[in-house]
Amino acid sequence: MNRRELIGGKRMDYAYLADADLLHLVWEGGEASYPAVQELERRHFPAVRAFAAVSAAGPQAVDELAYQAWHAALRQQVDSGAVRPRALSSVLRTASGWVRGNHRVVLNPQLAAWIETNGPVMLGNTATAGFRTPSLVARAFAGLPFRSQTILWHQKVEHDDIALIAGLIGTGPEEVSVFSGAAQGELYNGYVQILREGMSDECRRYHRLVLAYAESRSSNIEVQVAPHLDRCPRCAQAVADLGGVRHECGTLLGQALLPWGGADYAVRAMNERAARENSMPGAGSPGLPGIPGAPALRALPAGSQTSEPLVPDYAELGSQGIDDRATGTGRHAALGAEGLVPRKKGRRRTELVVRGVAAAGVFAVGTALAFSFVGDSTTEEPQSKGTAPSAKAELPSPPAKSRPSPSRSDKARSTARSIAKPTSKPSKSKPEPSQPSKSRPAPPASVDNASVEWLFNKVSGSGVTPDSSDNNKDGTLFGAARPRPVNGGALAFDGQQFVGARGPLVDTSGSFTVSARVKLDRTDFSQTVVSQDATDSSAFMLQYDAGESQWEMRIPGRDSSDAEGDDADEATSASKPEAGEWTHLTGVYDDADNEVRLYVDGRLGETVSRKEDFKSEGTFAVGRALSNNEFFQGVDGTIDDVRAFGRAVSSAEAKTLARKS
Repeated sequence: MNRRELIGGKRMDYAYLADADLLHLVWEGGEASYPAVQELERRHFPAVRAFAAVSAAGPQAVDELAYQAWHAALRQQVDSGAVRPRALSSVLRTASGWVRGNHRVVLNPQLAAWIETNGPVMLGNTATAGFRTPSLVARAFAGLPFRSQTILWHQKVEHDDIALIAGLIGTGPEEVSVFSGAAQGELYNGYVQILREGMSDECRRYHRLVLAYAESRSSNIEVQVAPHLDRCPRCAQAVADLGGVRHECGTLLGQALLPWGGADYAVRAMNERAARENSMPGAGSPGLPGIPGAPALRALPAGSQTSEPLVPDYAELGSQGIDDRATGTGRHAALGAEGLVPRKKGRRRTELVVRGVAAAGVFAVGTALAFSFVGDSTTEEPQSKGTAPSAKAELPSPPAKSRPSPSRSDKARSTARSIAKPTSKPSKSKPEPSQPSKSRPAPPASVDNASVEWLFNKVSGSGVTPDSSDNNKDGTLFGAARPRPVNGGALAFDGQQFVGARGPLVDTSGSFTVSARVKLDRTDFSQTVVSQDATDSSAFMLQYDAGESQWEMRIPGRDSSDAEGDDADEATSASKPEAGEWTHLTGVYDDADNEVRLYVDGRLGETVSRKEDFKSEGTFAVGRALSNNEFFQGVDGTIDDVRAFGRAVSSAEAKTLARKS
């Protein structure tokens, strides 16, 4: 399709549109979205494939990793975030999913080991690339406008020409130099502002000295500030970071936004610029220095012109696996509403990407997937000496994706299910009791023995909320901008944030209870209040279902990749939730009675039978779910008083929880 299209009676030249404008055309869908995707691919896909080339081994695995990462980056509908670092971060996120499956063998072993040690990588939100406290540099970068992010990344990290950068932001070359100085100043000031947040009294006394020393490294100032820097790692890191903003901005940003391989990516971009400009179209990029075993490929320079496709068109390939050019068979994974699905013969790859993006764009989600805590963001990358897998390694065929689930109204919600659940995952089967006991203890004065209790009445400067149950299960706030504390001790979420703790915090193979107080700002899309991650999706979801306009306690029958599969037990509410109204929810799994129950404001709603269960080991999360290893159903609203119990609470206790909240 030619880049020049007739739109609204006027000719639009997509090559002259800014990245931000092209993204919005993609998200809006329609005829204009197809050439917009093509133009974004022309500008950024070669760099994505070059980074994929050091993250995986063999052309088949590299192509698949690059395609999946690119599609995931396009699908993320957020107004902030430069395209290039977002897409490169998506390579690490996609690799994180591969580590957990049978694709691990085709990843760079150093990357696989890094992910296993440091935890998976978030999609899209380059400010919190690892599931750890985000570095101040990454948080400061995330707070910059789209234009400033684009200029800093392409000028300081990629070392691109001013004319090329001007095209990416939709301005003239002469303005880029003016904006560049301002963007670097914005990054510096943003860092200083974040540094002030949550300072201790001692840090506040030394704050001006820390800034002065970072700027000048004066020996006179060093004498005054050195004792504090020895005691305070945060201020010591700030001295290094602020100096890096001024003098080594590219390396600093590369490491902050790409926690594995980022610093080497920046060095390669600086040292190999001439080689990239003279390389042949579509060939790739030289391997990154400092990453042993990385395959040597040549990169197409960002923004260069070519009359040939930047990536192979897999329309003529079959569906027997990933691109095997020797046999003429292959599979190209295109983005669909339910994730990556096999491409149909004869379809344009761009068309499938656009349609998938449009289908996924009902609501703008920001970040993705399940994680493991690894401590402070200043942890350096491992310097292991492993080598990459052989280039001949074949990528195992990925598991088949679940098909879209039928409407909830079509599902039978019986109180006694007779159909046995699949047994592909370890599960335990329990006989149906002849007469389940319905008796409950007398109403207690309090509900004790919580496994975790997040009241959100305190949040530290580093983004941690304490566990009031004294079990030391503190929660960490995540998002480009963290959930915002509001009056009364609650957290406001914008649909792209969550609070998480390394799991499991409840044993989903036995009785457990979760409760929370929630106020939704919108009810036009589904949102998950509390969940715990299984392998690729949530093991349970205390959620709002927009399709049925009801609250639900949803527990899948097995550990699967699709959180919305039809194999689940759902206890629902009779009342219809309203935006702006506070509601207290209590979801219960009673292992002894084989029941799932939901209480709304202390009143029992639906009770359904459950015969099988499974154990989950993942993150306990507030404000989102997990599906297909991606961030799912983020909450747009306010959440408070989150509690979890390793037992089934009684009806009287559920009323007590609602009254206390």
